[in-house]
Amino acid sequence: MHGREMGVNAFRLLLCSLVLFPNLLIPLKADNAGVAPSQQPARRLKVAVFDRPPYSFKGKDGSWSGLGIELWEQIAERLSIPYDFVEMRFEDVCGELHEGKSDVCPLLAISGERADQIEFTEPYLFSHGAVITQQKSFLGNVSSFYSHIWSREVMLILLSMLIGMAIFSLLLVLIERRHVQGHFSGPTMKGIGSALWFSAVTMTTVGYGDKTPHSALGRIVTFFWMLAGVLLIALFTGTIASSITMEQIQRGIVHFDDLARFRVGCLEGSRTDIMLNSRGIPAVRYSTPEAGIEGFTKNQINAYAGDSISLEYWMHHIAPGKFQISLVPDAEMIFAFGTKPALPELSAINKELLKITLAPDWRAKAEKWTGPLSF
Repeated sequence: MHGREMGVNAFRLLLCSLVLFPNLLIPLKADNAGVAPSQQPARRLKVAVFDRPPYSFKGKDGSWSGLGIELWEQIAERLSIPYDFVEMRFEDVCGELHEGKSDVCPLLAISGERADQIEFTEPYLFSHGAVITQQKSFLGNVSSFYSHIWSREVMLILLSMLIGMAIFSLLLVLIERRHVQGHFSGPTMKGIGSALWFSAVTMTTVGYGDKTPHSALGRIVTFFWMLAGVLLIALFTGTIASSITMEQIQRGIVHFDDLARFRVGCLEGSRTDIMLNSRGIPAVRYSTPEAGIEGFTKNQINAYAGDSISLEYWMHHIAPGKFQISLVPDAEMIFAFGTKPALPELSAINKELLKITLAPDWRAKAEKWTGPLSF
């Protein structure tokens, strides 16, 4: 009887416990489900990518490769981070990261404007700004040379040379005509013709010696004409050389602000686009580099600005021999991973990024994609 009362009391105690503390059943349910909280699947990161050789290539089968892609894959493998590549337009990347719709982009140039929206890892590649312009053809070079010859300055010098030759020839004929056997005697027109020939070869310092003055006064006048001819020829060649040099300087690019002299194109939303906009330099903006290159054939632009590594790759692999490149040293390009704000994996990604990029073989790995780096 006593044992029966004890059983009833124990049953009542269990019922009261279940009423007062219903959470006691939760561990039992978790155990029955067979999945512990620590065994929940890891979150898959969304990695924003776009086609931009040599940093990223999209294969015909939809696979991705390239310098930035390979670097990300190494880091993700070391940290066992699951991820999916999400292709998008370049100009949408920062917005997607800022809003948290994407987690990482492995190929972005660092800028202060972007740093207000997203976060960056440690840099993994340094580049320069650069500009490509069309390579002149042989006919284009000939045409350019003739344009310098027929310039106003050169025409004035040529006119001065012709007037000087005419005056010297008349003086020489007047001085030498009394010498019957002289080279400038005889009929007036014949004498003037011989004098013009003599003045030309004397001015150009050719001096065949087939015609010479006989009188002392004629030789004195010829001496001064020799000096004048040397000066005129030097002025002629110097003016043409100066004109060509000035054209090369005007076509050349030393500082970023020199782009104001060009009808320049750039990739919309790129670091170059930001720099052009901040300095008030007008530019034609394109959604892809290929569209920008087409701007040359459509006569929309005569220069295209970007980073030197991608432009050199494009020149050598896509359009060899058609363009020439000019580096812009005061427009540095620093590439890093862009991430959404407060990405939990950022610290771990940074550590692995430094381990890879500070290793002795990193430059060789980078040049596998970029070609020889000059800096």
